[in-house]
Amino acid sequence: MIAGERFDVIVIGAGVVGSSVAMALAERGLKTLAVDIDLSGRLSSSEKNAGGVRATWWQRVNIALCRASIEYYQRVRDEVGFRQKGYLWLYDKDTFAGAVEHIPLQRQLGHQIEALTPTDVHCRVPEIDKLDGIAGATFSPEDGLINPNLLKEHYRACALKLGAQFLDRTYVVAIDAGASNVRLQCWQSDEPHTDEGLIRMMTQDGPGEAETGRVFELNCDSIVIAGGAWSPTAMKLLGLRNWTQPIRRQVCIVDNRETNLANYGMIVDTSGVYFHNEGPHILAGYSPPDEPPGYHFNYDGEPFFLNEIWPRMYARMSSMERLRHVTGWAGLYEVSPDRSAIVGRADPTKRVYEAHSFSGRGVMQSYGAGQALADLIAHGKYSAFDASALSRDRFDRNEQVWEELHI
Repeated sequence: MIAGERFDVIVIGAGVVGSSVAMALAERGLKTLAVDIDLSGRLSSSEKNAGGVRATWWQRVNIALCRASIEYYQRVRDEVGFRQKGYLWLYDKDTFAGAVEHIPLQRQLGHQIEALTPTDVHCRVPEIDKLDGIAGATFSPEDGLINPNLLKEHYRACALKLGAQFLDRTYVVAIDAGASNVRLQCWQSDEPHTDEGLIRMMTQDGPGEAETGRVFELNCDSIVIAGGAWSPTAMKLLGLRNWTQPIRRQVCIVDNRETNLANYGMIVDTSGVYFHNEGPHILAGYSPPDEPPGYHFNYDGEPFFLNEIWPRMYARMSSMERLRHVTGWAGLYEVSPDRSAIVGRADPTKRVYEAHSFSGRGVMQSYGAGQALADLIAHGKYSAFDASALSRDRFDRNEQVWEELHI
């Protein structure tokens, strides 16, 4: 029963990050509600994900939050489909020195990683038989692949067992945030949204006159903005500056009957193409540097594969000569100015918190970020997981957490 209830915390957005936050808040005994315009997440970054999980980063806070998440995924590996087959990252002459420079920090934080020569790369993955342009590589055995949908559902199931609630088809129309109370005006659709309706709500800041539903009010002590690429809508309602942009990322499912990559985890080429085994096929993605920002969900299909994926994979592996396109999809990264998440207090004078703009790192950091933010909300300070470096005021202080290893 939602009507008339008052909550300790309402989480706006229930993708993989919002669901993790809801679980962590419920673990701390806080009465929690998560609202989302589409709990199935058909257009969410949680669902349009390549499934990679790594702590191979260059910034301390990103390594630490990913390490915390990986340790948790190890404990629930069967529930979330976590496969620790490692990350093999290939570098050219311009980037390898930086990778080697950061290995001591990664190891200091408990991340197992080793540097490889081009010959080592070929020995480890014989399919990589074209070594031109490879100056070196890193391999991190505890990194791997996960099922993002199973992870999100795991968080939700744990949250529900602890008393948290989830509200579907719900759009937040207005927010009145005071020092001790937050009031949300909400609209809930009578029917599931179409993809077109969801995109309209993202781009036009409203449900649209053709939709039918009901309007109601929710009250709580605090709110968390965790809507991924939808987060700017809530920030606009609160008068908060939006620092990030949605950027389309496309992923192809491809087939090569001659090559089976099942023994390997994620492989990232010097060209920027990344790929891993996906059932009977191969998942491959690439992020064009000139991709314009915006809420673009169209998948360019086989032309994208032929222009961006196949040439790069064949340039590295002879066995990819007959690679063919099967299907694919497009989703969104919400990319911040320094390509690191925004986590913490969104407004120091009000009970408004945030966890968004993970810049492609949402699944990887979801557990650690959720635990960190829940401690901040419940106890007023970070505890085991410190995300203070990711607060939004870092941009005003010019203390950006610039992340180099971004694909």
